[in-house]
Amino acid sequence: MSVLALDRVTFRYPASTVRALVNCSLEVDAGEIVAVIGATGAGASTLLLVAADLAPRVVGGELTGQVRCDGRAALLLPTPWTQVSGMASTVWDEVAFGPANLGWPRERIATSVERALKRVDSGALRDRDPATLSGGELQCVILAGVLAMDPAVLLLDEPTAELDPVGAERVWQVLRDLAHEGAGVVVATSDLDALPGCADRVVWLSQGRVHRCGLAAELLASPDLWEPDAPGSTAVAGVWHRAALPAPAPLTVRDVVARCR
Repeated sequence: MSVLALDRVTFRYPASTVRALVNCSLEVDAGEIVAVIGATGAGASTLLLVAADLAPRVVGGELTGQVRCDGRAALLLPTPWTQVSGMASTVWDEVAFGPANLGWPRERIATSVERALKRVDSGALRDRDPATLSGGELQCVILAGVLAMDPAVLLLDEPTAELDPVGAERVWQVLRDLAHEGAGVVVATSDLDALPGCADRVVWLSQGRVHRCGLAAELLASPDLWEPDAPGSTAVAGVWHRAALPAPAPLTVRDVVARCR
């Protein structure tokens, strides 16, 4: 059953004559991770803003088509310092800010905050001032704040941009866990190497349109991803493509080993 559906959505920002999204349709099921990829300016961030009901309600602009979300949707922006509440002097209070604004009782807030901090391995930061955190630390804290609101649909824009490889893998594992628990996840990312082990489906946006959509293992192996203005694929698939080896390209080292046996 889909928890998020976009039906023929077209969106234009204020004072712009160019449509950022054009006739986009997408359904996301409960327990599914959908990755959105594309070249810079393809419309991935805009798609998340529309899905989160922030465009045009907050950013302005003109929207046509239908957006349906069953349950609460929460958005993680690619720049964590722009998502800090500015109202909290500790990490714990920052993570609690969202649940508190939902009017939850204190006991539920406390339980949710502790669980979210544990998920992102940031419990040791609970008493720190958010202003003193590194970019990676702050990104994990803002993610915890999103998770603490227990969203049915999680929307993430470059969630690993500020993280080292260990931190990035932790985030991808969190997303897998959330999907296993029934959340719908939509993630716009340029970290394509992570997708074979995480995404169920991939949506390829081009100039605001859904260019292709399919199973991650199939779409990411397509040679079309190496055309001009296409987003590319995994590092292993890139080596395979440049070597002009037979399609479909393997996506991981494990795939190469399996194929060469």
